[in-house]
Amino acid sequence: MKLTNIPLFLAAAGLLLSGCTLPSSRRVVPAGQANVLQRSDLGVVTSVREVNIEGRRTGLGTLGGGMVGAAAGSGGRGVGGALVQASAAVAGAVAGQAVEEAATRQRAQEITVRLEDGSTVTVVQEASTGLFMDGDRVRVLHGGGQARVTMAVP
Repeated sequence: MKLTNIPLFLAAAGLLLSGCTLPSSRRVVPAGQANVLQRSDLGVVTSVREVNIEGRRTGLGTLGGGMVGAAAGSGGRGVGGALVQASAAVAGAVAGQAVEEAATRQRAQEITVRLEDGSTVTVVQEASTGLFMDGDRVRVLHGGGQARVTMAVP
């Protein structure tokens, strides 16, 4: 392997490994909702819409894309070669950031619920927490500025 290919290899390996998660047989609750007092209200789902939660922009995509762009633009000589390499690095950084955001988006649902007291609330949450349909009897847990919808236990 050429010495110039090592940064490219490391960037690709980092991107692949950063997307790995371990499966769990138990339902995963957001860390911010642990040890937080929450109210619980019952209701019925009146509307469900598929949405995406925006992905992360941690800088990893920008850095990796910039490195790949700089490597791809290398090879020229003089001022012209340096300008090409710098331009390729900037273009790679912009593309890398966009790829990172798109790769980390999460499928979600916007769930509108009519509560038993007659009020209506809407919660957006990851689809991995369960898929809901119109007419489902649900429990809305809320507190600490956060909320989530779960199926009501009969």
